[in-house]
Amino acid sequence: MHGRAKKVEDHTTIQSSSINYRRVLTRVKRAVMELDLDNIQSVPRVREEKSPKHRNGRAVSRKMKRRRLVDKRGRIHVNYVNVPDRGQLYYLSDHFTTLIEARWRYVILIFSLSFIVSWLVFGTIWWGIYSYRKKYHDIECIEKVDSWTSAFLFSLETQTTIGYGGRQVTPHCPEGVICLLIQCIIGLLISSTMLGLIFAKLSRPHKRRCTILFSRYAVIGPRDDKLYLMMRVADLRKRQLIESHIRVFLIRRYVTFEGEEIGCFRQPLSITYDMDNDDDEKIFLFAPVVLLHEINKESPFYDFSPDDFLIRDFEIVVLLEGIVEPTGMTMQARTSYVGDEIHWGHLFVDIMKYRDTSINDGCYDIDVSRFHETFEVELPREGAKKFYERRLDENDTDCSYSNSQQHEMKELGNTNETDAAPRNDRSGVALIPNGDVGKQDGVTKL
Repeated sequence: MHGRAKKVEDHTTIQSSSINYRRVLTRVKRAVMELDLDNIQSVPRVREEKSPKHRNGRAVSRKMKRRRLVDKRGRIHVNYVNVPDRGQLYYLSDHFTTLIEARWRYVILIFSLSFIVSWLVFGTIWWGIYSYRKKYHDIECIEKVDSWTSAFLFSLETQTTIGYGGRQVTPHCPEGVICLLIQCIIGLLISSTMLGLIFAKLSRPHKRRCTILFSRYAVIGPRDDKLYLMMRVADLRKRQLIESHIRVFLIRRYVTFEGEEIGCFRQPLSITYDMDNDDDEKIFLFAPVVLLHEINKESPFYDFSPDDFLIRDFEIVVLLEGIVEPTGMTMQARTSYVGDEIHWGHLFVDIMKYRDTSINDGCYDIDVSRFHETFEVELPREGAKKFYERRLDENDTDCSYSNSQQHEMKELGNTNETDAAPRNDRSGVALIPNGDVGKQDGVTKL
């Protein structure tokens, strides 16, 4: 019994020691984790650009938050900081433009306060004129005004030209006549400024860009044995823009030969559409247009591989400008594409179909719901440089094959002519050069 009790005590001691060991180990792990978390929080996070992963033959990268200068809605993400105090006065010096660019809520609030303050100020002036004349000269300058409230109502009726017919200025007070003229002029200035501002804000063409549609993604694909960067644009209104032209820029960080670092380096990209090779950048948007940038030796994307489009930090900004026909004002629509929004080996779906109707000999329907759709084409995952080198090698192979084939056909023709000569002699037909045909008598023309 004593030995069995001793074994039980030893087993209990071992269990308690193992439990204590586990507790100590847990505490040590917690301390290490807390220390690691403190170190991680103290070190600023750095954006890691992971190498792209391949999925179903197409390269996709982790969704990193790309820095954009222009977003999809055309808003420019630029904010000027540390502007001197005098810089704020530039907005006030051009108050009309500042009010046009302000939000509607602020414009309505400013003009409401302008009217209310002018009514209150002139109501107080009218009440002062009435009280002074009534107290010291016993003259009634304004009829049916006996309190500050009635003077305020008279100011409101005067400036808004309501004229209920109860209150009016008498000719016994010259200062009252002068105050009436000043209030009429100030009220007219406030009303005309508000009317002009509202008209200017309503006629602004910036909302016209809402009907300009850019493709959500850009694609890179072959066309006519060349490699192009393509984007699609359309104007949803039937009245298209006048003198519209489009420009495309590549924005990236650039380091000069001398070591100067330019954070926003803008490089223009040559853009064409269909078979138009003009350099005036004009475009006619009666139907959706696919913009083409040929990736050749002059293109900055010539040495880019498909993975480079996903990793490198750059942005393609598209600007479309044109004149709005009803107002004659110039509008601008903007969008941009980053590396994740450029699909390699894709083309845009055709969305234009002809519909035969009995009215006006039919029309073309454009399916806007499929405007952003693309389809995949066979294109090796290699850069434009390798693409053209491979095509050049294939063309050289085809040319050598065609030359050898032509040589064989020529030898075969010479053999046929040699064999045909004795047959023609036996049949009485002679071969004559082209210039001598018909000059000899008794010769059959071949």
